[in-house]
Amino acid sequence: QAWEQKKKQQRQIFAEIQHFNVESQRLKDQQQERERLEDERILEQQRQKAEREAAWEAEQEQLRLEKEKELARLRAMQEQVQDWQAERDALRAKRNQEVADREWRRQELEKARKKAQLEQQLRQDRLEQVAQKEQYLAMQVEQDHQEFQRVLKAHQEQLEREKLEREQRELRQRAHAEYLRQQIQELQQQKERERAAVLEEGRQQEQEVQQRRQHLTQLRQQKLQEFRSGAASAAFLGPLGSLSPSCCPRLSHL
Repeated sequence: QAWEQKKKQQRQIFAEIQHFNVESQRLKDQQQERERLEDERILEQQRQKAEREAAWEAEQEQLRLEKEKELARLRAMQEQVQDWQAERDALRAKRNQEVADREWRRQELEKARKKAQLEQQLRQDRLEQVAQKEQYLAMQVEQDHQEFQRVLKAHQEQLEREKLEREQRELRQRAHAEYLRQQIQELQQQKERERAAVLEEGRQQEQEVQQRRQHLTQLRQQKLQEFRSGAASAAFLGPLGSLSPSCCPRLSHL
């Protein structure tokens, strides 16, 4: 029973070691899964950021194309007006050349003014677009910087927490491993003591058996000697063989 108890204790210790190894592997797998999810989250944020930038650039390009289209339409209308005015001037040239000349100069001045106004408006629009884009880019850069700092800080804090958890886990592992080594060492020492006790008990039992054998041998030799002595007496006292055994208790015993 003692041997079975010791085997049971050893199996329990080995089961605890195996459970400890399985638990350590499970914690390691969980840590790797958290790191993988964090990497996927960062990649998703970067992808969404790239999509927002692409959408904004596409919108700006669409605005530019629409303004160019509107400008072409205005120029076409302006050309139509010019053509119509030229025809009108041609019809009226014969009647009043001076009026036509004054009207032409006035129209030229008006066209120049409109053109200058249109160009000024276009320049103002471009400047506003550039300013808006610069403002958006500055805001985006600031947001990206803040996001990077936040992610970096969170990552650093995560690394610190993981480092602390890893150090604490290693301390617990070393303490538990040391406890298991002490338990195994104590079991081995106890097993050695029990083995020595069993050997000592076997040696004592063997010594007792040897002593009993020697004692029995001595008794056999003594009985044999007594028997031989009794036989010699019987041969010497042959004529007395008809005597009753009760007269010779030793011979009766033999």
